[in-house]
Amino acid sequence: MRKLFILGVFCLGAVSITKGQEIIPFPDLSESHTALYNQAEIIDSQNYSLYTKDYQDALIKIDRDIETVNSQLENESNEVKRKSLQSKKAQLAKKRTLLLKEAELLEDLNKFY
Repeated sequence: MRKLFILGVFCLGAVSITKGQEIIPFPDLSESHTALYNQAEIIDSQNYSLYTKDYQDALIKIDRDIETVNSQLENESNEVKRKSLQSKKAQLAKKRTLLLKEAELLEDLNKFY
């Protein structure tokens, strides 16, 4: 009985040691490292703090309009109205993309002057 108890304690200790040495992978930092190396900024989709106040306000307004259209799309059952709302959303997304490109171009020009 005593040998069984010692063997049980030994096995539990070995199991706890193997579980304690679990390898935890590091997060993927390649994108951040590449951006740092290229002196680029990583911007998430809703962060407009790098742009001027006018562009920030315009982009936030477009985002709100897109959210409004999305909520209308969820509640709409008429196919004709859904199509028109989807085309309106596509136009707003295109306008947002163009505004972002313009804001980035202005930011690049401001770096030189």
